[in-house]
Amino acid sequence: MTKYYIESLGCAKNLVDSERFAAIFERAGLECAPLPEDADLILVNTCSFLEAALLELDLVLSDFAALKNQGEFDKLIVSGCVMERGRDDFEQLFPEVDAWIGLKDFAALERWLGLEASEQKPRLPIYHGFHRYLRVSDGCSNHCTYCAIPSIRGEAHSQSIEALVEEARAIATDGDVHYQELIVIAQDTANYGIDLLGKKALPQLLEKLVELPEYRWIRVMYLHPDHFELEWLELWKKHPKLLPYFEIPIQHSEDRILKAMNRKKGRRELEQLFHTIKSEIPHAALRTTLMSGFPGETRAEALALKRFIHEIPFDHLGVFAYSRESGTPAFALESQVSARTALRRQNTLLTNYFALREQLMENLVGKNVEVLVESPGEDEGTWIGRAWFQAPDIDGITFIEGTQLQPGQICRADITDAIGSDLFATALNQEE
Repeated sequence: MTKYYIESLGCAKNLVDSERFAAIFERAGLECAPLPEDADLILVNTCSFLEAALLELDLVLSDFAALKNQGEFDKLIVSGCVMERGRDDFEQLFPEVDAWIGLKDFAALERWLGLEASEQKPRLPIYHGFHRYLRVSDGCSNHCTYCAIPSIRGEAHSQSIEALVEEARAIATDGDVHYQELIVIAQDTANYGIDLLGKKALPQLLEKLVELPEYRWIRVMYLHPDHFELEWLELWKKHPKLLPYFEIPIQHSEDRILKAMNRKKGRRELEQLFHTIKSEIPHAALRTTLMSGFPGETRAEALALKRFIHEIPFDHLGVFAYSRESGTPAFALESQVSARTALRRQNTLLTNYFALREQLMENLVGKNVEVLVESPGEDEGTWIGRAWFQAPDIDGITFIEGTQLQPGQICRADITDAIGSDLFATALNQEE
């Protein structure tokens, strides 16, 4: 049987499209290969959000092109965001590619495989774990001045609540695997429904999702600070299934920089937002992302941003050095900060945050928390999993000691130690 392999680059939102491509391959009679060297056909679902993503794609395609020329596999297909940003250059560089499939053009892949087009777009998981992603909208209408996403994926386009509930139910199981966690994602989940219903409809959607008995945890990510409503906190208080994990990417803390980024809330409003969340839900986990070296950022503003992260108890924090992307308004801004300075400021922010995180993590020692067991550890009686405040792939993992545990089980565990972003815990061996 012909085997396929999908290399899904970029974020979890792109992974959703990759899972739809996988379902099309399966409908065509192909079988998933665990490794690219085992495949007859490889599809690369691309990211072109940043220049760094295009450089990564160049490396990936170079490797696959070399393998194809050596006869290791037969067909190479490319799809994803590069079709809207960078296709012409890559098409010239890689004649080894057999088909260039438009962004989210599932019908084109169906035609290429000789299938009849289908209105149904099921998804098949292509990774290991006990979580699934539910992309509630695609594209973005915020038009942050540094961001190329609206030009790549278009304006925000929300799916209906009914369709999303149906999709969430459909992806809850795969064979013998029962997924415990549903992760709600979009470029801006807080603005879900604006284009479809003329209002923010995230609360209505979450009220429906928490009713699904298939999931024990529901996590919401990509909550834009300009659009998150504090009155929504009542939802998190009301529904234990809704994890009090608030990923709110602010990018910066200083008013002048935020305004230049085309973001609305200033420092004082951001401080109020996070302080209110912690006041209303003291055990809430906070995550954010910051950008260093945005055009015009002064040394004083960089220092103010460093002070900001000392004032807000972020459990998780990422920092990205500004990337000057062609086609974005920020590309033409004056007073561009040098890449070297942006990287230095990035390292300073991360170094300061790591020191703060060490204390936050130490404060967790002795606490009893819910953990999701994901896989066996190296030694007998050890397991690898995630505490409820650890999102997949970005927030570290929890090493668990315990007997009679099973992958996919949610149990309670006592945290015994913390190193970096990782935790160590002893399970109580009771599934709730």
